[in-house]
Amino acid sequence: MKKLWLIPILALAIAGCGNNEEIVEEEESVEVVELEETDSENTEIEIEEEAEINEEISSDSKTADYEENELLEEHLSLDELTPQVETDNPNKRIILFENQSGEKVYKSIFIKNDQHLKIIDLNGDGLVYEGHL
Repeated sequence: MKKLWLIPILALAIAGCGNNEEIVEEEESVEVVELEETDSENTEIEIEEEAEINEEISSDSKTADYEENELLEEHLSLDELTPQVETDNPNKRIILFENQSGEKVYKSIFIKNDQHLKIIDLNGDGLVYEGHL
């Protein structure tokens, strides 16, 4: 007789545990979906911010405000070239110079910490200038 009472109690305990697990799994999957949507929204915002930064950098195409401008003017004819800032961060600045036909002909790399400048001819002549300011 004691065994007969044990069977319904165990059945209820197993059934009760089974329902809780399903609810927990459903709640976890809902949370994952919400996090994935948030991540994609953050990624879109980051991409838009990067595009705005790149537009600001490319719109500021004059090199007159840069420390290395004197040496650039000395070694390159800036009147015939269009500068495009590729990278401008706290450590270095890279500027590509295009001729009137849109071909990239020179590249300047300025290391800000060392005040070191390299000017490279991209058409095969190699290094135009390398030194400190």
